[in-house]
Amino acid sequence: MKKICFFLLLLPLFTACDKQLQEDPKNKITADNFYSNDNEAILGVNGVYSWLNTSGGFKSSLWRALDEGTDVFRARKRASDPEQNYTLTSFSPGYTQAIWTNLYKGISNANLVIDKVGASTGVGETIKKRVVAEAKFLRSLYYYYLTGLFGNAVYYDETNYSIEATQMLGRMPAEEIRKNILESLKEAEAVLPAKFTGADVGRATKGAVQTLMVKTMLWLKQWDQAQKKAQEIISSKTYTLQTNYADIFTEANEMTGTEIIFEVDFEPVLNGQDHHCWYQPEKQVGVSPFSARSWYGTYIPYTTFLNYIEPNDKRRASIVATGYNNQTFQVDPVEKITTWSGPKFWRLATTADADGGLDMYVFRYADVWLMLAEAANENDDAVTALLAVNEIRKRSFGASGVLGASLSKADMKEYLFKERAIEFYGEGQRRLDLIRWGRLVSSVKTAAATDDPYVAGNIQPFHDLYPIAAVEIQKNPNLEPNNTGY
Repeated sequence: MKKICFFLLLLPLFTACDKQLQEDPKNKITADNFYSNDNEAILGVNGVYSWLNTSGGFKSSLWRALDEGTDVFRARKRASDPEQNYTLTSFSPGYTQAIWTNLYKGISNANLVIDKVGASTGVGETIKKRVVAEAKFLRSLYYYYLTGLFGNAVYYDETNYSIEATQMLGRMPAEEIRKNILESLKEAEAVLPAKFTGADVGRATKGAVQTLMVKTMLWLKQWDQAQKKAQEIISSKTYTLQTNYADIFTEANEMTGTEIIFEVDFEPVLNGQDHHCWYQPEKQVGVSPFSARSWYGTYIPYTTFLNYIEPNDKRRASIVATGYNNQTFQVDPVEKITTWSGPKFWRLATTADADGGLDMYVFRYADVWLMLAEAANENDDAVTALLAVNEIRKRSFGASGVLGASLSKADMKEYLFKERAIEFYGEGQRRLDLIRWGRLVSSVKTAAATDDPYVAGNIQPFHDLYPIAAVEIQKNPNLEPNNTGY
């Protein structure tokens, strides 16, 4: 059941008056006079949310970037895709430029709202504090993805976001940006509620803020703070793990699931997308309804990933499939495979490939448990790490499938490396996990060595980060030097 849709509100950051026009400026809507009441403040922050739904965001480019080119799946071999084939350059950056541009549009929009709503005398204090807190969360989320994918980045906030100020700024170290993210999130954490109700379901909550805090702390290797914050989320009892893994991803669970902390809503016709198509088998499988499909870009699980999933793991039936409706898939004549992504993301009732309503789950409660395990393990707290991973294993294997004894620190790291790949298959976690662990290149080389030697031969150590597009450097030379290798 869908609750809220955010529409893009475009207001000019800066306006200029034509000297030849003698119009009353009071009749014009500008950034300086718009945020005059509660409703306008809410519309303003809705515009900040809306950058999540654009083609440069989770509608396409950002969503694809977070899992493509990792060790969990590959696409059908297409030499024209520079991102997943690791042939991208600063002059041919693929969709990475759209991500960079889109995230900065969201950041600029957030800064505008924080500045104007914060200074407005017509907005009530309750709405003012909430809207500013939501905008600070969203700005932090956009910077989180920027630093994860591009490393050092331009940083500006509500104090220096004019075009004149930003177009000449150089890049700030990612570590410093992450520290700024934490400061903004602390302010938002003190304001936002544990839950919203009614038409406001879907907005950023305290739990969403805290989850992003934990993720940022892991990047900064602040293990103790990360463990405490993850435990705080758990102790709040705001969320619960859903009993059946497959149920999390049904349409009925969207915006209502007890495990979902923050999600991006998509609706057919209104703002549909094609996510579901990438995870559905292609027509070569010879089984209806897939045999009638025209889609061309399905993701194919790597063999190494399939080997991560234990035979008795209950998630397997959701994550991968070898048939449908009691019919076995035929061998693909090109890829020579019979195992495809499973029904986790299928939407078989969707009538148009590019107009699906599959939501993007940005944060889930299972992530909090596994981040707790990681932080505790780094803190040499093997007992807490074991307890945390067993919470997920109870659902995946049943009560008898829990681990009976603590793992060594090295073994727990390896366990989490595989466990996060399985639990969050296709959910936009894998690339940043691998980059954060320093394992992107080695993991992809291993996975692609047999299944896709072209990719295995292309990926190099510098591919940990995307390039800054040459056109962006032309606009602002202070972005140089580009990331190593580009």
